[in-house]
Amino acid sequence: MRRYVLFLLTTICSTTLFAQYRTFQGKVIDAVYGTPVAYAAVYIHSTSYGTVTDNVGEFSFIAPDSLQKVQLVVVRQDFKINHLTVDPQNITDLLIAIRPDDFETSTKALSDSLESVNKKKGGVIDKATRFVINDWIALGNPNTNKFDFGRIQTFPTYNPIEGVRLRAGFASTSRLNPHLFLKGYVAYGFGDQRFKYRGEVTYAFKPRAYHEDEFPKNNLNLVYENDLYSPGEMHPRSLNNLLLITYRRSADQATYRNFGEINYDREYRNGFAQTLSLRRSRMVPQGDLQFQRQMVSSLFEQNALFTTEAGLQLRYAVREAYNQQKRKRKSLELTSPVFFLSHTIGYTEALGGENRYHRTEFSAQKRFLLGSVGRLDVVGEAMKVWNSVPFPMLVYPNQRYRHLIESNAFFLSQAMEFMADEQVTLRTTWVGDDVLLAKVPFLNKLQVRELVSLRAAYGRLSDQNNPELTTNIFEFPLNSYQYGSQPYIEGTVGITNILGLLRVEYVHRFTYRDHPDALLGKIRVDVTL
Repeated sequence: MRRYVLFLLTTICSTTLFAQYRTFQGKVIDAVYGTPVAYAAVYIHSTSYGTVTDNVGEFSFIAPDSLQKVQLVVVRQDFKINHLTVDPQNITDLLIAIRPDDFETSTKALSDSLESVNKKKGGVIDKATRFVINDWIALGNPNTNKFDFGRIQTFPTYNPIEGVRLRAGFASTSRLNPHLFLKGYVAYGFGDQRFKYRGEVTYAFKPRAYHEDEFPKNNLNLVYENDLYSPGEMHPRSLNNLLLITYRRSADQATYRNFGEINYDREYRNGFAQTLSLRRSRMVPQGDLQFQRQMVSSLFEQNALFTTEAGLQLRYAVREAYNQQKRKRKSLELTSPVFFLSHTIGYTEALGGENRYHRTEFSAQKRFLLGSVGRLDVVGEAMKVWNSVPFPMLVYPNQRYRHLIESNAFFLSQAMEFMADEQVTLRTTWVGDDVLLAKVPFLNKLQVRELVSLRAAYGRLSDQNNPELTTNIFEFPLNSYQYGSQPYIEGTVGITNILGLLRVEYVHRFTYRDHPDALLGKIRVDVTL
């Protein structure tokens, strides 16, 4: 009997609760770009009933049945406030589109400051800055275009090998096909007088609003690239998207590389992501760089290095969410930690690979907010190659992932100055807020801020990768060394966010200053995008 009464009371209470409340569910999207709007407040006007959208713009909350003529209010920074009267009979599949604030609003302070100095010049600089930041240009009517032209940021670049490099590319939009996307570029270096190129075909398993990299990704990609590659200045999986290069230290320590790859890239709403890849590549030395193997008592020169590798990269970004407008994907969670873990296996039997090896990498990144003092970005990495490999496949300080927060490259060391098969690096950058420059009214309006950074790297080279102790591996390039008893350290002092685009800093080398041709200090101009 007691069980029967308990069951009856539970049923009555549940039924009463169901009758008294109803569930509001739906999704908030950008009215211009059709992409989800994360972390928007959605609530019933003049009540306390509501919630905040999740990282893909979806929401759900309950409210009493007694509420009549329900008006929803949607609020999010950088968007206009939206009021929407909803039908009480249709509240479980709502699609609410909100419009972003005009771009001019967010740049008004910059424009006013520039024009107060010189109206004509300020307007030109402001337009040029926005042109570079926007990065892609619609080919045709922006409301109906099927292709974009870009990237503007990589159109003119410079490096010691190619000299002036011009690059032009294209990328399809969802208006061509919401599942199938095409992307590519062609580049030409006037110094080496060579063409480079890259082509990509992507199949997105979920239809996209505008482009294939919208969060969360679920893509199958085919890639072919033929371009310049410096093992000491780029991660093997980095894109050739270097912007406005003012100085690089790999003139005689870079290769030409072409590769074909198939990869599956998947992101999840909980911040977890994975990339599975299979790549076949060929590296050819350029300039004074040589691939020479020590064979008993003589050197054997090799004109190319072939690799076949399979890899798995895992990423976890706590509370991952983005603002997504056309091809922009700007993180809303810069203070959340991000972790990378990857493992790559090289094969000798498959597709002509020449080396069997295992390579493991781990990276952690975090931004700390320091109140009015500013912010501190910290990036740490650990890498290890477990087998005997040619030197282009060793680990170097600048082989790092860049994700979300600022993690600038080592600047004063040569590309392959330090040889190691296991290594740890630490990069820290402090950017001020309400400190010194903020006290100068003109500079404060421009949001120009001071910065201090410190970067350190330390590692070791095992005997199996030392050509002085092991035969049949490549001889090291000239001016290459092993780490000694101390890490390599360099630091900078400068200013950043100039025009929202540039940083200028003095970089100083603290250790290994006795190395021949060591660059002890230099002024650096870089782009902060």
